[in-house]
Amino acid sequence: MKKTVRNILYIITIIICVVAIFLGVYAQFFKKEVDNDLEQGYLGNNSTGNNITYAEIKENFRDLFTNDFMDSGYDDSNINKIDQTKPIVYTAIELQEESDGKYNINISVPLINIQGVKYNETTQSIFVQKVNDIMSNSTLYTICDISYTAYVNNNILSVAIMASIKEGDSAQRIIIQSYNYNLETQKDVKITDILTERGLDEKIVEDRVKTIVKKAAEDAKSMQNTGYNVYERDVESDIYDIEKINNFIQGPDGELYIIFAYGNSAFTSEMDIIQI
Repeated sequence: MKKTVRNILYIITIIICVVAIFLGVYAQFFKKEVDNDLEQGYLGNNSTGNNITYAEIKENFRDLFTNDFMDSGYDDSNINKIDQTKPIVYTAIELQEESDGKYNINISVPLINIQGVKYNETTQSIFVQKVNDIMSNSTLYTICDISYTAYVNNNILSVAIMASIKEGDSAQRIIIQSYNYNLETQKDVKITDILTERGLDEKIVEDRVKTIVKKAAEDAKSMQNTGYNVYERDVESDIYDIEKINNFIQGPDGELYIIFAYGNSAFTSEMDIIQI
């Protein structure tokens, strides 16, 4: 009996060692792959599987904001909607208005048509209230554009709203707010839920995020040294820890965009978009 127990423990130890070696090799390979991508400027893949650059990822991300909802044929008949005649996401506020010397506003603000979710309250407090303040109280000529994008992938609704605001001589500010909701379980979706569903290791993804952000910070520093005003990232900040990331969406082809919109808390248009 004792010999059997020893044999079992021995087998378990061997399995643990093999798994540890495999994970170590995989992580090293992944890091080397990321390093090679960074050297060549490749940081993601497009819908055809070809490498694309960091600049292209940002451009593709911006191009998503067409004020449309792509439901991918999702059957919403069981969704408890606020308005049963409308889709799950639709444009609730659409406004183009200019006042000489005061403002130029071009906005499309979505409503998430689901009973009980609090996303619309967040949209109201961040975006709608800002527009109201501009139109009522702003003493500086302000340009404000708001647009959104929305998709359903594997029962998960992803919505992102982007505002571009330029007040007087201040730097342009870009604010991005995202929402992710499981239509089947009726619960908020965390980034760790997405990674688990895809079988991706959280630590490896976190390392990729930090590596890319660090490279972006180094590039910004180089520009700063030539006289440009740039946003300085705090690469040691815990906002890059995987459990702290709450700004992300799944795109039209299911690609995961992790969003660091620094204008959410500062007057800057700088952002880092990591595609997984």
